Amino acid sequence: MPSEIIIREYRPEDLEQVLELVRELEAELAEKFPEVQLISSVNDYKTRYLVPGYKYKTFVAEIEGKIVGYLMGYPSTGALEVDNMYDIFPSSSWKPKEFFLKITFVSKPYRNQGISRRLHEKVIEYAREQGYEEIYACIAKWNIPEIKVVSSLKFEMKDLGSRYRLTLKLR
Repeated sequence: MPSEIIIREYRPEDLEQVLELVRELEAELAEKFPEVQLISSVNDYKTRYLVPGYKYKTFVAEIEGKIVGYLMGYPSTGALEVDNMYDIFPSSSWKPKEFFLKITFVSKPYRNQGISRRLHEKVIEYAREQGYEEIYACIAKWNIPEIKVVSSLKFEMKDLGSRYRLTLKLR
């Protein structure tokens, strides 16, 4: 078990380490789905997902100065199709009621050490503090480890066919 796991908000100086994790994730997906041509999202992380001031909120897991995992989410309109295509920001007169968990990834050597659970606990705490009414994720059925983590945190599961929607009411 590693010495101390620190779960904290992403900072711009974490960029290169998070991008290394994105590359690791993409390599795993390419191995899992060899018949699919994946287009790297590294540039999207640089120019959109990890840019300060955008809608995305990212938390990282750090061990001895090394970023070993991350969890990214954002305020959700409740219409995933809209949320995925557009960056919709809360305004002074409107704040979404939901917070969507977009992606969680922990580097392979650090799995099964409670890091994903700790990341999820941190984002739940954040969502409560921000006044969201619920937090949810849509997880592919093949992603059993992530389903187990999220389910263990009392999220309710709804079958959507090839994936589950897991929802936690915060109020």
